[in-house]
Order: sequence, then structure tokens, then C-alpha cells
Amino acid sequence: MYKEISDKFWAAVEPLFDPFKRTCPGGSRPLPFRSILNGIFYLLKTGCQWDMIPRQYGSKSTIHEHFQKWVEGGVFEQMHRVNVEEYDELKKIRW
Repeated sequence: MYKEISDKFWAAVEPLFDPFKRTCPGGSRPLPFRSILNGIFYLLKTGCQWDMIPRQYGSKSTIHEHFQKWVEGGVFEQMHRVNVEEYDELKKIRW
């Protein structure tokens, strides 16, 4: 069973998505970034194809589009850094 991202994790990484917020009004209502990120993590964890991501996370094209933008923008690298820093604090690792 897939477990979605926790409130604690989302609170730590949510600021990384600020540069990607829609600035122009109009169009369809944007999907919450947390839902899109859950869809991406679902794909990565299960190994499914893009078109097999459950609709509860949004359309495959929207999720894939955001994935590409976030990869290009370094979001996943920054997310990894945030998690490593938190892990270091918990485990008192001395690099």
C-alpha cells in the first residue's frame, strides 16, 4: 500500500515550490502541489507508467509537466538536501 507524504515532510519542503506558483489568473483551477508530488512519488515507488498514476493525484500530463519543471528547477535536489540535514540533526552525524 502506498503511503502519502506526511504533514511534517510537506511543511519542510513546501517552500521549495514557491517559485512555481501560478502568477497569471485565469484558466482552470490549479492542482495543489502536494497532490502532484504525491502522484510523482507514487510513480517512483510503484514503478508504474505515467498513464497509470491514479486520477486522485491529477492528470498524467499535468503531473509529468510539473515533474519536468521541478527537475529542471532543482526541486528534488533541494528536497534531498532538506532531508539529509534533518537526518543529520536527528542522528548527530558528523561529516
